[in-house]
Amino acid sequence: MDKKAMLTDAVLKAVGFGAIIWQFVYYIIHMGSLPEEPGIHFAANGEFDVYASKIYGFYPHIITLIALAVDIVVTVVIAKGKLKLGLKVSENGSRLITSSIVVTLDLITLSVVGCFCCWVYAVSRQDQGIMGKYPGIILSIGIFAVLAGVIFQCAVSAVCREKTEDEKDFSPEEKRKRRIRFLLTGSSGNADKELSHRLSRIAGWLTVAVLTGIILFSLERLPSDDIADLHHGQAFFANFGDYYPKWLVFLPYIIAVPIMALCEIISVGANKKGRAALVTLCDRIKLLLAVFSSWWEMILVNEQPIGFVSVILFAVLCITDFIRYHFEKTAEQQ
Repeated sequence: MDKKAMLTDAVLKAVGFGAIIWQFVYYIIHMGSLPEEPGIHFAANGEFDVYASKIYGFYPHIITLIALAVDIVVTVVIAKGKLKLGLKVSENGSRLITSSIVVTLDLITLSVVGCFCCWVYAVSRQDQGIMGKYPGIILSIGIFAVLAGVIFQCAVSAVCREKTEDEKDFSPEEKRKRRIRFLLTGSSGNADKELSHRLSRIAGWLTVAVLTGIILFSLERLPSDDIADLHHGQAFFANFGDYYPKWLVFLPYIIAVPIMALCEIISVGANKKGRAALVTLCDRIKLLLAVFSSWWEMILVNEQPIGFVSVILFAVLCITDFIRYHFEKTAEQQ
């Protein structure tokens, strides 16, 4: 990491620890004025759904400490070069990517910390209105930071990629062809396919596994506005404006996971036959399915409608991947 990145990392971590100090001080100041059993937990709509002892008001402080501790451990490991990414980039490129990963992790940690600061404020003041709006905005900023970080890292990986001896001797015509191929397929032809395959497989299935656990944990709170318990065992589906059995919340995964498994089988067979383009297509489709189905799962578990825009975006990206596959297959056969 360079000095600017180290300074940014230190500042972001200082902000995080400043936030945890504020949480403790602010809650302790207001603790005496709270009722014996204040509201300490929130439903999906931001309203109190659990009233319990004041001691449970320290719950967000504990989660914040855990988040900061994990961030410190992970970023220290990455900053010291202990995490081997296997990227074939120059020393400067490696330094930029490492710095970007560290700062991105700091930002997503701060977004989590910010949400729990809202939690502390809401519990301390017994003001539940803040939880229905600000945490979602803060988390969206964190997700945007992650996307921006990934885009930056991919760009650095492409620009700072180490050239082999053969590549250094490429003619201007060959360089032009490889630039066009990179624009069309995202690869100039010499990417580490095996590393990409492994990362895609791990990222896709890990995303599904983690989100499944989160959704199972959240399922008991559905439907969130059913105070009279008229729709026990059901969830509200905003797209249809009605209540249906809770298991239908898993519909995106019910559709996506079998297709992902089929892609996994196809990619194993294609890998044995040396059909790299088909393996790459399967990896991309698996990753798209994992990301979008997880996105839709989170929308459904929050009883919000799945937007038409996200479906169109998914379709466009799938079509783009098949177009890229056509060019990669053609290049593979030459």
